[in-house]
Amino acid sequence: MLDRQPYRENDSRVPVYSLEQGKLSLIARGTASVKSKMAGHIEPFCFSDIMVVCGRNRDYIGGAAVKNSFAKLKSDLAKLSVAGSACSFLASAVKDSEPDPNLFHLLLDFLEFLEENKISGEREGLLVGAFAFKTAAILGYLPVLSVCTVCGKKIEPQGNGFECGRGGLACPLCKSKDSIPISGGAIKILRYLIKESFLNINKLRLDRRVSDESALIRDSYLAFLFGTAKK
Repeated sequence: MLDRQPYRENDSRVPVYSLEQGKLSLIARGTASVKSKMAGHIEPFCFSDIMVVCGRNRDYIGGAAVKNSFAKLKSDLAKLSVAGSACSFLASAVKDSEPDPNLFHLLLDFLEFLEENKISGEREGLLVGAFAFKTAAILGYLPVLSVCTVCGKKIEPQGNGFECGRGGLACPLCKSKDSIPISGGAIKILRYLIKESFLNINKLRLDRRVSDESALIRDSYLAFLFGTAKK
């Protein structure tokens, strides 16, 4: 479950990301009532088995059984913030009814990581950014971080620029006036966010300057792709 919102008087609108059908927007009848037996199974961030009933204009949740409620995640405000930002990003980045098993398992892995591990407030932006960057890569927007997107030559550590419109790095000879300067340290961080596990990313020790630089480039790229910076 990506979210849960009030709908009409007694119902809820529940955006979900499913293994078989991708992103769906479903209506759960009667779940605004305190007597609803289904309400606890369709809370945000729950991993649940659901039965979808197709209606004329809307699809409905006919039944739900929670498999993992992620209780420890929901008891921690920092984790809630990270999970909420990640789910919001996924909902905005993908189209309805286009399933991708890799995205499904990425989201599930991320929620399981949050459930079982401690995170600090200063790690929130890094973890959400890592989730968003990995999502973009799965969707086919993997940034080119090893060779120049213009001439194809191997990237050396210094003097490069990141060009959102070209989808990656440009070497000192090929970069344009609109490219974002990027250091060798920031390049390493961006590569790390794509390749490493959330557990390893959470342990990463970062220089503040390089961290800020990589976050600027990461969010600029995501904004170019999806319209809004993801932090």
